[in-house]
Amino acid sequence: MHCSQCGARNSRDARFCDACGRPMDPQERRLVAEEMGRVADGPAGMAGYGGFWRRVGAALLDGLILFLPLSVLQMLLAPGTLEPSVQGQPDMAHQWTWWDGVAMLAAWLYWAGMHSSPYQATLGKMALGMKVTDLEGGRISFARATGRHLAEFLSAILLMIGYLMVAFTRRKQGLHDIIAGTLVVRSP
Repeated sequence: MHCSQCGARNSRDARFCDACGRPMDPQERRLVAEEMGRVADGPAGMAGYGGFWRRVGAALLDGLILFLPLSVLQMLLAPGTLEPSVQGQPDMAHQWTWWDGVAMLAAWLYWAGMHSSPYQATLGKMALGMKVTDLEGGRISFARATGRHLAEFLSAILLMIGYLMVAFTRRKQGLHDIIAGTLVVRSP
């Protein structure tokens, strides 16, 4: 039997390669990689999980990528939605406008569309070398990406604990990742 990693010849009953020491069985190779805290040799060529601070950085970049063009468009197309209240003081309770719906639609299409695209990542995640996969390392559907996006609201309203879970879970999953059955992995 030949090792699929280094090509060395091994005995038929070998569990690990005599030359490189890697597990001979692909399933066992994946389990060993997970035990070490990283995903390796997955179908999408994963290099590890996207950690908390890397994901925070990607979220900040994505926020800027969405906020800047939407702000310019709002000034051009809906300037009335930027005005303060009648008394000249800003309202403490935000009055929802049609523009808020446009912004929410744009955010949903951006995040769900990019995560389910062939890139499997938003522009922020791509810049920091990450992508979103299913639990097997494959591309997720638009429906799953939408569910993940909606589950992020739950991660946020629970005092951001759903996001903080990324720092403490074995596979660096937030609550929204667990709900949607997704992983954020580093690209090789």
